[in-house]
Amino acid sequence: MFRRVPICAAALLITASALVAGGVNAANVIPACRIDEQASRALHPTLQAAASAYAALGKPLLFDTLEWNPRKAVNDSRTLTAYVVTDAARDGVTPQGCAMRRPQRDEPLDALSVREGCVVVAVDRKELRCSADAVSLFADIGKKPGRANPTLLYVIAHELGHIYQRRAGEYAGRAESLSLRGDAHTKLKQLQTYCDPALITREEGADTMALKVLTALLPKPPYREPLFSEQGSVFWSIDQINLTINQWQQAAIEREFVSPSKVHAAFVATEFPTPKAAIERNATQFVCDALTKTKGEISFPAKSSTHPPLVQRVRRIAEALKPIALGLPLSGGTQEFRSVATLQEQLSPIFTHIYRENAAYLDALHSRICTRVNSDSPLKGCK
Repeated sequence: MFRRVPICAAALLITASALVAGGVNAANVIPACRIDEQASRALHPTLQAAASAYAALGKPLLFDTLEWNPRKAVNDSRTLTAYVVTDAARDGVTPQGCAMRRPQRDEPLDALSVREGCVVVAVDRKELRCSADAVSLFADIGKKPGRANPTLLYVIAHELGHIYQRRAGEYAGRAESLSLRGDAHTKLKQLQTYCDPALITREEGADTMALKVLTALLPKPPYREPLFSEQGSVFWSIDQINLTINQWQQAAIEREFVSPSKVHAAFVATEFPTPKAAIERNATQFVCDALTKTKGEISFPAKSSTHPPLVQRVRRIAEALKPIALGLPLSGGTQEFRSVATLQEQLSPIFTHIYRENAAYLDALHSRICTRVNSDSPLKGCK
């Protein structure tokens, strides 16, 4: 069992305060039978590294100790507790909360499972809970001892960013679904809630802090990929984060949501950069379909309900790390598999450009949709 771990002394300056409870039950202590010790060991160094990086960047933390998988509630406001939880099916747990079987596809999870990957939960205390499945995926680096996956660093750094904001958070990125069976006024109100600028600002702020941690740590071991040049290694980190995030999104959809719908066609970019007229046309089509159709449902990557959509988050990663990568030399990689490394170094900047342009399109599309649903004539131009 992990014990308390002290954090750098630079993390002692801000007074702690209560956080708002998140999407999981913060009142329950996780039973020992639901703790995944192996995944906890994978999370441990990353959480330590992220916390230390924040301190080195001049961001004193709201806690100075970490306590892993405690067996009773910790009410010390200077302690962050961390649990790594084995997910279980809602109908597959004992009265004591122990998992009798793993959840199957489309099967609802129980109350102790962590649906959103990792989430900061706190009621007069600070607590981080992660799904063991999420940690295993985010930390996977294959058969590369001594290496670390940048995705787990990004997710944890983002959640620690919420502690600075004194609010709970959750790593999500799923699509939202809007039932088309309601009346136009009700559906319009729902769309307007997804455009809440306060929610958007908080999530973007947490990402901004997380990206500073990535910028500081990714060029160095254990995130440095020795096969590639120093520049190529950082571009490779961008690719890894994008691939792993999308793997998690697909896994999250499959494990609890029945027959997931494809997002509305308006959210699929077909040319880069996308002309303004096309953005306006696609935004109009989405709003018109949402407000006038009366059967089925419509799915879309909501900008603010929990987190920005994954592609927008990858855009921020690409924007923050691209200049860092370009400032590093095209040297330092091993000569082994040199042709593979050269190909990666040529393709990764192209992929990074695609990540950015796709996300730029979604940013512009969301902006036009929100402008329309908050206007006096949201149905203007609808057939």
